[in-house]
Amino acid sequence: MSAPGTAPASAPVSASPARVLAISGSLRARSDNTRLLAALPALAPAGMCFDVYPTLGELPLYNQDLDVHPELPAVRRWRTAIRRADGLVIATPEYNHSIPGVLKNAVDWASRPRGDASLSGKGIAVMVVTASRLHGFRGLTDTVRILAGLGNLVVPHPEVVVGGAPDALTGGPDGSVRPADPRVAALIRAQLQALSDVIHTGAAGAALAAPTRHRRTG
Repeated sequence: MSAPGTAPASAPVSASPARVLAISGSLRARSDNTRLLAALPALAPAGMCFDVYPTLGELPLYNQDLDVHPELPAVRRWRTAIRRADGLVIATPEYNHSIPGVLKNAVDWASRPRGDASLSGKGIAVMVVTASRLHGFRGLTDTVRILAGLGNLVVPHPEVVVGGAPDALTGGPDGSVRPADPRVAALIRAQLQALSDVIHTGAAGAALAAPTRHRRTG
């Protein structure tokens, strides 16, 4: 029994809103990955809000000679958007069995400056939309590997690869978008709930602060 004036140990704790930056790894005007981002609010847990980043195409190719102070306006907008976000969702296609160049370039910009990178210590969910029903996991794996290597906590399960685009997404008369397959919708709900848990527990920051253990070889 709880002491007077205190809540029971099992009482739910209201979570503060989580602001998530939603990023498409495609520049195509009618990209299915960009369309998927529009479906996220209806599948997200209560309190999760999304800011969709307009485009990664404004970023120049990474060149250390351009990585100066003051920052280029496009670079400043990109890094600031990441810093302000509690977490990230990245929806990306698979290009040539790997991560698209435009997304890798954006990650490169966000990985600098060393020691003060915006893309570090973040909770991230990654999903892939592809026309093929046979591909997508290699692009997902490479994207997750790169982001985790920068000190982020990427939601490991469930893995979300949506094949058969564009038929995999259905548009409503009001402009809304939803997965055509309810099983896909359930996977995305579970992934976003896992991201919410990462954000509200501070697990990404804790993982970044943990000391690195070096493995002996030989």
